Amino acid sequence: MKLSRSEFETRYNSGKLRLAFIGMSNIGKSYTAKRVADQFDFTLIEVDKLIWEELGHDDMASFAEWQGQPYSKGYSEREEKSISLETAATRKALRINAPNTILDTTGSVIYTGDTILKELSRTHYVVYIQATEDALERLKLQYFQQPKPLIWKSYFEQVPGQSDKDAVLASYPKLLEARAESYDALADAVLSSEYILNSAVSVEDIFKNLKPAL
Repeated sequence: MKLSRSEFETRYNSGKLRLAFIGMSNIGKSYTAKRVADQFDFTLIEVDKLIWEELGHDDMASFAEWQGQPYSKGYSEREEKSISLETAATRKALRINAPNTILDTTGSVIYTGDTILKELSRTHYVVYIQATEDALERLKLQYFQQPKPLIWKSYFEQVPGQSDKDAVLASYPKLLEARAESYDALADAVLSSEYILNSAVSVEDIFKNLKPAL
């Protein structure tokens, strides 16, 4: 949703502003969405939580364990089911009516289909948390240290003799590059991961800089 600065402020002041945060898993979008929601009195809607609750899981780790790794048996079937669940959960989240909302999307929101993405763009001011080159190594490490369900599509490749972990580490940059273009196409504002995770940057600074330019 393209907004001018005055339109942004008017919607916020009247309780009708709808933000959506997009970007890779573990990039910091959930952390940032919660900070902004807490500080500026937004209703936070977490799509990941809607999905794992639908599956009957108690937390993100259980959801990630259910989906498994791209090299594990049955992963393709679980990936398709996950996309279907994500599409339904995102559709449900888009229809939640509450004052000033922040939609914390999954990293694979870009795979939910044209209808969902068009509605997202039409109804929300979309903030893309962009992965810098410095963030790539952190994301690869966190994939194993803080597992989250990840949709690989066709970007996971494993050559003969390559370990499962090495194949993931080699494939991850290709997945990130492919997704970056799709995220950017949806974005109304872009903030770098380096910026939002900088301890010297306040949540007030973040909120100010995600707004449309004057």
